[in-house]
Amino acid sequence: MGPRHPPGRGRAARDRRGGHRFLLEAGGHIGYGVRPSARRRGRATWALARVLLEAKALGLHEVLVTCDDTNTGSQQVIEGNGGVMEDIRDTSLGRTRRYWISVG
Repeated sequence: MGPRHPPGRGRAARDRRGGHRFLLEAGGHIGYGVRPSARRRGRATWALARVLLEAKALGLHEVLVTCDDTNTGSQQVIEGNGGVMEDIRDTSLGRTRRYWISVG
């Protein structure tokens, strides 16, 4: 197995398990962010794939991942990792796309 995260970079994604209503509505199970100077290098795609492996190891069967409706980069990352869009909602975070990814 490869390194935990790309050389010289911190972990860009994390598992946000729990039954909190906000996470189900707008935040999702997994969140990630990449600083502007490191974007478009595959880091978010790599990080999300890595956390999906962890979700599977924890026994989850599917996870919810969300992004802003205008964030085409995140849409591509999520869809590239198998995300299937459920809907677009107006949430406390703004207009949010909600995707489910099967991991089990």
